[in-house]
Amino acid sequence: MRKIYSSIDIGSSFIKIVVLEELDKNLNILANVSYPSKGIKDGMIVELKDAVISLKEALAEINKSLGVKIDKAITSVPINDARYAITEGYTTITGEDKIVTSEDILNSLQASIYNKIPEKEELVTVMPIKYIIDDRAEVKNPRGIHADKLGVISMMITAPKINIYKQVSLLSQAGVEVVDILFNSIGDYCALKEKEFDKESVGVINIGTDKTEVSIFSNGILRDSNIIHMGSSLIEEDLSYAYNISLDKASGLKDMFIMFDRNTASQSEIYETKDKANIKVKINQYEASEIALNKLKEILEKAKKEINYLTKKEISYIIITGGIVNVPGFNEIANEVFGDKVVNKNFDVIGIRNYVYTSSYGMIKYFIEKLKLRGREYTMFNEDKEYKLVEERKNNKGFSFSKFFGYFFEKEE
Repeated sequence: MRKIYSSIDIGSSFIKIVVLEELDKNLNILANVSYPSKGIKDGMIVELKDAVISLKEALAEINKSLGVKIDKAITSVPINDARYAITEGYTTITGEDKIVTSEDILNSLQASIYNKIPEKEELVTVMPIKYIIDDRAEVKNPRGIHADKLGVISMMITAPKINIYKQVSLLSQAGVEVVDILFNSIGDYCALKEKEFDKESVGVINIGTDKTEVSIFSNGILRDSNIIHMGSSLIEEDLSYAYNISLDKASGLKDMFIMFDRNTASQSEIYETKDKANIKVKINQYEASEIALNKLKEILEKAKKEINYLTKKEISYIIITGGIVNVPGFNEIANEVFGDKVVNKNFDVIGIRNYVYTSSYGMIKYFIEKLKLRGREYTMFNEDKEYKLVEERKNNKGFSFSKFFGYFFEKEE
């Protein structure tokens, strides 16, 4: 069965949308867009009207590419003020054969969060740490095991209702139903992890425009997080100040000219432009790169301190993502700060070979894992939309290849 999913990551500078299909256990990118956003600051909605306009424009662009309309999606919500609590719950196995089913697993998870969500908070996700069979054996996956009672120790992750409802309202006003919500860090981890990561402690750093998110995963479970109010825009500000150029020109300089590897940046490569006084200015690649590199190193050093603050455990791997990772030489400065713990893995998913899409892509991967736990088949496109999508592929040779909060806990009819 072909299953199609879409995700929307709303950032301070860009809205990233990914649509992919799952077919024969393979994930194929159908369409993606990174569209300028407005009304967002530090990942939070500050002007809803402007944000709605931006999202509608981004949706119009990807809908045109697909030939069908996206009206359901997974979306990221702000990780600001997230709360992490280890909980436990139990359920009795009622089947005649006493074999643990997907329904029993979900019942135990629901029991672990029942009446435990603070009044002003909303559930983002619940991540099972371990399952307990009849108060004795501990297992990772209890499905198919004979038992009278199933328990679960889980990580309950919540966030302020106001932050989540603003995000849901934004998508609703743009004509999109929210199927699930996640933090970007969960998507980043799922997009870039290797199998061995789920047995270790891993730091995840997402360098955005206005902020940097730092998260800690242990044995595949998100354990804690924090926000650093420093992002790639600081690099642009330093370049703007140094050469008296506009922020737009500084942004272009950062994306297209500078390099973070001192051995690669050229002393003779010159970029000519005009400053704010309309005077011609010559920018040396090596000197500009040094300015940018120093600011990036400051951000990474701050993230390193934050990781040490969030956990006392030895970190085995460091995942770093965000658009700035695409700049040549990034890995060299990251290795300088974190050593060989940095995951120097290229994000090479066909169709979205760009680190700005790790959250969007990874959120879908995590959503699919949750569906498997639930034992459900699901697609965000109905048969009519899938038919139109197939026809679009045939006609366009250039085409590349729940209810909210209760979705995973609802009973089968």
